[in-house]
This record gives sequence, C-alpha cells and structure tokens, in this order.
Amino acid sequence: MPYVFSHDEIARVLYESRNYQPKQKYTGTPNMLSCMSCIFTLLYCTGMRISEVTGLKVEEVDLKQRIIHINRAKNDNLRIVTISDSLFEACSKYLEQSKTRKGVGRYFFDSGSPHNNGQVSSQRAYIYFRRFLNMAGIEHKGKGFGPRMHDIRVTFAVHSLQKLSRMPGDINVHLMSLSTFMGHQSIYCTQEYLWLTNDLFQDTLEKMEKYTSFVSSIFDEKVGEFNE
Repeated sequence: MPYVFSHDEIARVLYESRNYQPKQKYTGTPNMLSCMSCIFTLLYCTGMRISEVTGLKVEEVDLKQRIIHINRAKNDNLRIVTISDSLFEACSKYLEQSKTRKGVGRYFFDSGSPHNNGQVSSQRAYIYFRRFLNMAGIEHKGKGFGPRMHDIRVTFAVHSLQKLSRMPGDINVHLMSLSTFMGHQSIYCTQEYLWLTNDLFQDTLEKMEKYTSFVSSIFDEKVGEFNE
C-alpha cells in the first residue's frame, strides 16, 4: 500500500534532511550530508526516481536554464524536468557547500569519496531516509509496509494533481502533462495515482469526474485488489 505524505509530513522530512547533524564527522565521505539535503528536496520537487537522481551527471543539471536532463531513466524514457525556485536554491546551496570538498566531478551528487567515482548509492540514501522519518516523528511500519522512499515520488504525483485541479481548463490535459513530466510509459500509469487521493483530496476527484469516466473504474479495480 503506497504511503502519501501529507504536506506537513513532507515538510518535516525535508526540514530534518536540511538540519541533520551526525554524531561524528564523515571523513571518508565529507560531502554526504550536503548531498542528502539536496537529494530529498529534488525527489519531492520533481518526482524523480532515486536511481535517476543519484545517476545524474554534472552536465545534466543546468541551473542556468533551470532544467535537468534525465538520460538514464526506467524503460529508457528520457525526459527533461524543470527546476523550481526552491529547488534552484537547494541546488545552489549544495554546490556552494561542495566547493570546499574535493570530488571526482563526474556525478552531480558527489560524496567526496573516490569510491564508485563519488556516486551516492540508493542504499545509502535509504539509510538517511529512515533517519529523517524517525526524526520527523513518522512511523516506519517495517519492511514491505513503508513508508518507502519511492513514496516521495507518489506524494509528488498526488500533491501535483491537487494543485493542477485548481487550475482552469480540462484536468485531463494537466494529467497528460504530469504523466510526461514523470516519465510514465502511458497516462494510465499516472491515472493509477488517482485512487490514492480518495480521502486526502476529494475535491480533486470530484473535478476530474466532471471530465472523465475512468476515475470510478480505477477506484473499483483497486478496491477489489485489496479486498482480495
């Protein structure tokens, strides 16, 4: 069962990622904390997969144009995502902090260690994710029950749908844009997030039902799966 963070919960997680202080200094990976703060901001601001984030090369993050080129994506679904003001500030701060620490210079998120060309692993990011959850007062219910780190991507989709529903025009046009932005193979993959909004964002669903009939069928299908 995917976990959708509330706006308050995701704000607390990001706060902890920015303010986390370890008990001892990481001499082997001196840039790791700076990486983590920016990584989790990027995950929520773009809905990227953690593998896409940690795999970003230096030249693929263009702060001048405020775009990110994702050239190693699931199903080879290459795409471009935009950089918001808050993400721009986080990336700029990260780069400023990184200037004083030597890195390989291959990956955008460089741990400061020559190991694996400085690339931060998804496993290492998950370790920090669990720490930030605990500090934010969000219970982790065990392996297989989450919240998972991938749920930040799910949360991005749900929060985006909520925001898009308040914009004028056909909500399905906005849904298509979101599907492309997230790199889904088809719009149906994005539609599956709709059932997650049932309790949290009822107003979003009501507006979407005015434009389309697939919403009810998706809910019925998902409810049937969990009942089984």
